[in-house]
Amino acid sequence: MANRCARLFPLLAAVVMVVPSGRSRADPVPAMVATPPPRTGIGFDVGIGSAIGFTGVTVMEAFGRSGRLEVGAGYGYSGYQLSFMAKIVQGESHDHFMAGVGVSVALPGDTPLASGHPVWLNIDAIGYEHRFDTGIALSAALGMSGGLGGGAICFPPDGCEPQFQNSVTEYLFPQGRVGVAYWF
Repeated sequence: MANRCARLFPLLAAVVMVVPSGRSRADPVPAMVATPPPRTGIGFDVGIGSAIGFTGVTVMEAFGRSGRLEVGAGYGYSGYQLSFMAKIVQGESHDHFMAGVGVSVALPGDTPLASGHPVWLNIDAIGYEHRFDTGIALSAALGMSGGLGGGAICFPPDGCEPQFQNSVTEYLFPQGRVGVAYWF
């Protein structure tokens, strides 16, 4: 019986050494392992009528290959802006086409140009991003912004006394922005 077990031991050891893929555990592991794409980006944007106003910073988080969430803070015509935008992303690892929709709220402070807390709907209808191997990305987006309520603004040709301020719901205008970001 012991002689029989001694003969089966090498066969049993060979079966155990083979993994379900059929590859022996003694085979070397491939040296190239694909690294996942960066998931988090921090950016600086400038624009007109955009979600972050004239200038601001954004933080982006990627979810899979085609989804992103972006939060931002900046300064625009109606004061300081806080924004939130969901984006759809399509493309390869270096070049992406993007579209997004989100809201921003303005905190006018002491500016006579706005009152209340204007809430804006922001649509990045078409956007493009090129990401370099270094993680640096350049982007541009065009779209529309419109007032949802919460405040009023005026434009200097009208005069900016409180009686000349109109509800932000009366405004719909084109917007655009360009940016640079670092993804890690």
